[in-house]
Amino acid sequence: MPHHIPPTIFASQIPGKGKGLFTSQAIEAGNLVFSIDHPLVCVPDNDHLNTICYNCFSDDGTRKLKSCMGCKVVRYCSQTDPTSLKAEGCQSQSWKVYHKHECKALSQQYPNIPPSVPRIVMQLLLRRRAGALTETEWIDFLSLQTHLDDFRRNDLEDNGGVTRLQDVIMMSHAAWKFSAVNETSDFVESVTTRTIINSMTASNAALDPLGTCLSTYASQLNHSCDPNCIFTFSGRSLSVRSLQAIPAGGELTISYVDISMSRSERQKKLKSSYYFECACSYCSASLTCGQPDIPESLRVKMSNDEILRLEKEGNRLQALAADAAPEKKAGILDQAVDLFRPYKDIYPIWRYPWPLINYTVELVCIDQGHWLMAFARALKAYFYTEPVHYPLTWHPVRTVRTFVLLKIIFELGYQANQGPDSEQYSAALAKYNIHFPAVIAALVDEIDAAIPNGFGTYSSFAAQFRPCREGTLSQRPHMEKDAWEKERVKLRRLADELVN
Repeated sequence: MPHHIPPTIFASQIPGKGKGLFTSQAIEAGNLVFSIDHPLVCVPDNDHLNTICYNCFSDDGTRKLKSCMGCKVVRYCSQTDPTSLKAEGCQSQSWKVYHKHECKALSQQYPNIPPSVPRIVMQLLLRRRAGALTETEWIDFLSLQTHLDDFRRNDLEDNGGVTRLQDVIMMSHAAWKFSAVNETSDFVESVTTRTIINSMTASNAALDPLGTCLSTYASQLNHSCDPNCIFTFSGRSLSVRSLQAIPAGGELTISYVDISMSRSERQKKLKSSYYFECACSYCSASLTCGQPDIPESLRVKMSNDEILRLEKEGNRLQALAADAAPEKKAGILDQAVDLFRPYKDIYPIWRYPWPLINYTVELVCIDQGHWLMAFARALKAYFYTEPVHYPLTWHPVRTVRTFVLLKIIFELGYQANQGPDSEQYSAALAKYNIHFPAVIAALVDEIDAAIPNGFGTYSSFAAQFRPCREGTLSQRPHMEKDAWEKERVKLRRLADELVN
């Protein structure tokens, strides 16, 4: 499990919080803090078992994946894992390290494959029984907080009508049954809750979720609603990068939840999922993304209870739309938009859950091929939401969203020039007289400038973006000094007129 952790990064006990990670040396913003090539466990979620390599997590779609002949559950590319110390293929390396311990158990469950958490628990138990985990790895895992008593005390129902504790019991039983280990139900349940509490979402270069990762070292990172670090993935390799300047002796923190959530929603999520009340600087001062949690424009027009009811209903509709069948998404999102329409003059566009609703509408427009509206929604976020949520121009989330905007522009150009509705697209865009070559050049430059700080020059995101950058070099127009500012005015006008 190669770690690239400087000696200046150390773990220390924090009264009332458990362990945390600290730095003995000042760190500038935009630097790699540490990386872990091979976390303790990293598995694809069920939606990606057939689409990414089980070992290197390659998801570029260019490599043919081959199923494991033993279990038929996992798939591998034929490439050599770039993080491997030996020049061996992904299937060979995976088999030697972990898959040979779980293959038979997975084959017994095929084709009804359990979710990622019980698969992780099963793999850990089997590797432990086979002596494939070192004593240090196992002790480090057992030192993680379990919160099993909290699961039992706070037996709340989830959206499916199953309580969290019932979910833990069912997942633990599945892991125990198929691993056939000689352990008590209490112990297996504690392994399950440790996994749930301490895991993080493994993602691709575009920050789309791919699976679940558990690193006993990275799991010592504590939460803040104003985090000074963020984690990204290149394959299964985990990197932690600094978002702020961190002084010597400072604690490294990440956010466990969406930082755009209002304070009440953040507290609710942290309490129900991680069993603690956040007392960070933002929560103590009732701030969200550095802004007053309830802006004055709302406070003078609505009571706190009215705001919370509106927020709760908007969040419910957005979540409902996210899980709905494709043909029902648009109708549910229309309800969410109509819910906030009477408050559009006082409810800030950056305030939760409005940005999430806007982003979900954007994704639906992309899925349904409504490229002009997808463009307008993406511009709305680009101008009004993301600068508030992610003030750093090189923040990874902001950079990925800008890349999505760029891809929408490419598709819009195709539709306006060669698509079946080219006349309608051309007529709609002609009103704004946008010089798209200048817009593309400016956005490419923004993304290119953001990569070294936000992702790293040799990251998977940098590799994914490189063909786009190189493909636009020959088409770069001569631009006057204020050309981009002029185009921004036009783009903002389009967004304001089409999204009201």
